[in-house]
Amino acid sequence: MTLLAKRYASALLMAARAAAAEDAVAKDLAAVHAVVEAPGVRAMISSPDLTEQELARVLGKVAAGLHPLVQNLVKVLQHRRRVEVLFDLQPSYRALLMAQRGELEGVVETARALDAQDEARLRELAGKIAGKKVALTVQVRPELIGGVRLRIGNVLYDGSLQSALAQLEKQLLQATL
Repeated sequence: MTLLAKRYASALLMAARAAAAEDAVAKDLAAVHAVVEAPGVRAMISSPDLTEQELARVLGKVAAGLHPLVQNLVKVLQHRRRVEVLFDLQPSYRALLMAQRGELEGVVETARALDAQDEARLRELAGKIAGKKVALTVQVRPELIGGVRLRIGNVLYDGSLQSALAQLEKQLLQATL
C-alpha cells in the first residue's frame, strides 16, 4: 500500500461518505482492482508505449458502468499520469473503510470447508479476541490436517494439527534418552 494510494483512497472515502455510497464504491473498486491486476491488463496499462488516447480508451472501458465517483477518480489518475495508483487503491480504500467502521480483517485457514454454524462461531470468537468486529475470509488448506489457524491483523493463533505435530516432534527431538 503506497502513501499516494492511501491519500487518494482517503479522499475517495470522504467523497463516498458524503454521497452515502461507501459500499457501492468499495464494490466497484474491487471490480476495477480485479481487472487491472490481470497480468495482461497490468502490463498494458503500465506500458510507456501506450498513447494517452489509448490509455484513456482502456481506462474508460475499465470504469464503464461503475459509480460516478470511481469513474471520476480513474479519469483524474489518468489525467495526472498516476495510473499506477490503481494497483494499490482498492486495498487502501478497504483498510480505511474497515478502520472507519471499527472492523478488522481476519483469515481463517482450515483443513476442510466450514459449515455456516462453524464459521459463525469462529467469527464470534475472533470478535471476542480482537474486541472489534472481524471480517473473516475462510481459506481451505488441506496441509493443516485438522484444526484451524486464525489470523487477525498481524496476530496468528495457530490451533492446527500440523503445528501441534511439529511442536511434538521438536519436543521429542530435544528429549534425553
